[in-house]
Amino acid sequence: MTTINTVSRIALSLALAIGMAGAGVVLAPTAAIAGEKAPTVSPAVGKPLQEAQTLLKAGKAKEAAAAATVAAGLAKTPYEIYVCNEILAGALIKAADYAGAAKAFEMSLNSGMLQGPDKIQRLKALTQVYYQTKNYPKTVEFANLYLKEVPTDAELPVLVAQSYYLQSDFKRASESLRAIVRSSDAGGRPVKEETLNLLMSAEYQLKNDAGVSQTLELLAARYPKPQYMKDLISINQKALQGGTTKTNLDIYVIKFMAGLIATPADYTGMTELALQDGLPGLAKKVMEKGVADGVLGQGAQKDRETRMLNMANTQAAADLKNLAAGDAEAAKAKTGEPLIKQGEAYWSYGQFDKAITTTEAGIAKGVADMDDAKLRLGIALLGAGKRPEALAAFKGITAGSVPEKIAGMWKLQK
Repeated sequence: MTTINTVSRIALSLALAIGMAGAGVVLAPTAAIAGEKAPTVSPAVGKPLQEAQTLLKAGKAKEAAAAATVAAGLAKTPYEIYVCNEILAGALIKAADYAGAAKAFEMSLNSGMLQGPDKIQRLKALTQVYYQTKNYPKTVEFANLYLKEVPTDAELPVLVAQSYYLQSDFKRASESLRAIVRSSDAGGRPVKEETLNLLMSAEYQLKNDAGVSQTLELLAARYPKPQYMKDLISINQKALQGGTTKTNLDIYVIKFMAGLIATPADYTGMTELALQDGLPGLAKKVMEKGVADGVLGQGAQKDRETRMLNMANTQAAADLKNLAAGDAEAAKAKTGEPLIKQGEAYWSYGQFDKAITTTEAGIAKGVADMDDAKLRLGIALLGAGKRPEALAAFKGITAGSVPEKIAGMWKLQK
């Protein structure tokens, strides 16, 4: 059922389109040349047209529409077509036949009598009315005609995209929405949250996980809500499912930084991976937070969790004690991998400046996986509060790689 609000919007758009004709006053169209004699209608057209105006003034909208329809059927000249359909549209608005009124306005527009600003206004009004009456092909048609005249309009491109979406043409919807994002960004205008959500939905319908992930990154960056970050991690976790221990730990770290580690299994699972990867400092930090938050050390697994915390503390103490000596050994290595690992260890203890210099030294020496090395450098730079430098490091990672996906989530960390 059409709501009152929708009816009001349709009536407003049509009222803007009709000007004074709905009140029974026929104005000369913009195509009439100033100083020339105003165009007239033939007696055959004039009789039913006058009847329609009289009935409209008397509040008899349906009868007025019937008389105007007769007049429109007899119209031959562009002016007759124009004026008959203006009166017909006015009557149909009063009778709440908005689809019929839009069709009459379209006939009036096609007469060629409307020019300049009046024509442009009519194109926009028809776009809005056809959208409200759910005639989506016509919405797209008139929106595109309008946008040729007013290419800077920011409202109608959204109606075009929504119309494609509502016709299940998700590919065109996605293309239109991405064009809106590019245009808005180029013009320094914010993209509405609902526009990005529609884009994400279109990508989902297309089964384009990469597109969904990319849109979630935009949403999480511009409208930071926990759910967007949670969904982004979830879809990336799915894409990276079955990855290495390192990749799985990276996902856990992102969740930990975003405050999305909540269950005992999350805490202990992350701790086990950190210990396996030789990062007892990170394992210690995770276990201590789990205990402080009252998640660990309370239930049936209390003894196991206590053993894990003790293990993390013991290994972290030994690791921290030998960290400086490890620098010398790493510096002697033929490749930069040991230095990258040292940098990661420094990062886990919050020694970000040392993590940066050590990782940079490893990169300079040469590593087999440069993408992963740049990821580690970017993470250390973020820890040190050097966001521009971190983004520059992330930018150098190969597009579509696993480290690039991880970096995309790190970019959202504040």
